[in-house]
Amino acid sequence: MTQYRALTEWRIDAPVDRVWDVLLLAREWPTWWRGFRSVTQIEPGEESGIGMVLRQRWRSLLPYTLTLDLEVTGIERHRLLEGRASGDMEGFCRWTFEADGTGSVVRFFMAVEPTRAWMNLPLPFARQVFALNYGAIMRWGGQGLARLLGAPVTARTKVPAPAAG
Repeated sequence: MTQYRALTEWRIDAPVDRVWDVLLLAREWPTWWRGFRSVTQIEPGEESGIGMVLRQRWRSLLPYTLTLDLEVTGIERHRLLEGRASGDMEGFCRWTFEADGTGSVVRFFMAVEPTRAWMNLPLPFARQVFALNYGAIMRWGGQGLARLLGAPVTARTKVPAPAAG
């Protein structure tokens, strides 16, 4: 299987607690984050949020909707959200939050492996397709976050070459 890794960094002219509050409410993402079709809670988890499972359905530039179940595995208020993904892709993701003057720096890292056979075909342009789609969904997220918070968001995304597994 091929593993894809990606890192997006958003610099936001809003305090960490405001950004945290918005991103913590993942079930609201479809109302402001283009590409997200739905986010539903499958399992409630503990009071802290650990163990909660959210089913995310999203579509980027390709005419295919991905479904991921994300289990929350780590939470540190205003600092960290971690999760384990299963479904169309398996792996993990991590959001980190840092204060930066009066603004915030939010980083989203993910490392996933596609689970569908057609997603693992040895296509020479697979990395570019992944990078294009991932980049679009994260760009749309940054744009939606900027509108929602009324604060500018600058973003950069890195999608290194996939690691053969």
